[in-house]
Amino acid sequence: MASGALKLAARIGGIAISLVALAFVARSIHRSFAALQQQLVSPLFLAAIFACAIAYAIALLLIGVGWHRLVAAVDGQKSIKLGHALAIFARTQIYKYFPTNVMHMVGRFALGSRAGASKKALVFAQAAELVLFSTSALAVGALFASPSLREAYNLYDLPFRTAGMVVALLSLGLAIFAVAIIARGRLRHLGRAALKGGSEACLLYLLFFTVNGLLTVALAQGLGGAGHAAPIIGIASVAWLIGFIIPGAPGGLGVREAVMIAGLSSVGVPAATATAIALGNRVVTVSGDAILALVAGIIGGTKREAKGQ
Repeated sequence: MASGALKLAARIGGIAISLVALAFVARSIHRSFAALQQQLVSPLFLAAIFACAIAYAIALLLIGVGWHRLVAAVDGQKSIKLGHALAIFARTQIYKYFPTNVMHMVGRFALGSRAGASKKALVFAQAAELVLFSTSALAVGALFASPSLREAYNLYDLPFRTAGMVVALLSLGLAIFAVAIIARGRLRHLGRAALKGGSEACLLYLLFFTVNGLLTVALAQGLGGAGHAAPIIGIASVAWLIGFIIPGAPGGLGVREAVMIAGLSSVGVPAATATAIALGNRVVTVSGDAILALVAGIIGGTKREAKGQ
């Protein structure tokens, strides 16, 4: 009963945050509408969006491979094949735009179970993915946003450095990951396999967030090279994560854009340009998810036709 009430409260809170974020984005669009119109129709910017959408669809496969490594850590040789896992991942990516922002994970669980993956493996993969995904995003954010964070270090004379933050975040994530494995009696026997699968997945997630940030830099280049590359990569990573963890925001809609606009503006990117980059990033991510789902559907349909002949 209490758990249900807590989930409802989280959902309502997430929706409220999403609405505030959407209002912030709408305000940013309204305040810079004239300049924004010119930037959004720039041929170079449109070309960057098109190229980045294709690259993003490919980069998403890093997450898919990471999910497969986590499932395989439990199921071992009986695990579903990588190709099948990627097909499931690609097909369900578009589900994140349904109500709530976790339907893609629910769909992955259902299709993975139907494909023969054990429920134990799917539960482990889902829990490990949430922890390692969040940790990786924060690590990339801390590492690449260091140029803009350095001023804060000097201003407040903070005793830590970005490298320490990255190590601390990764250590925390891996510690939580290890404790979760040990705490669950049914998973105690996993040991090295779980740690190996988790480490591989973590590296893949770190690579994904770095690529995601570089694609955001490419969008900025399409608008004349606004801002420095490193903080843009870091801000893109954190924006992606916050959009992912806020409940009730389909695909992080509104939340991700608000964080990106605020973050880019804080490092000196003009408001209109920051808004254009955030909107362009949304087109890229939605298009990338759609491309992945479309390709998976076409390949799946072709295979079914071949079997029927």
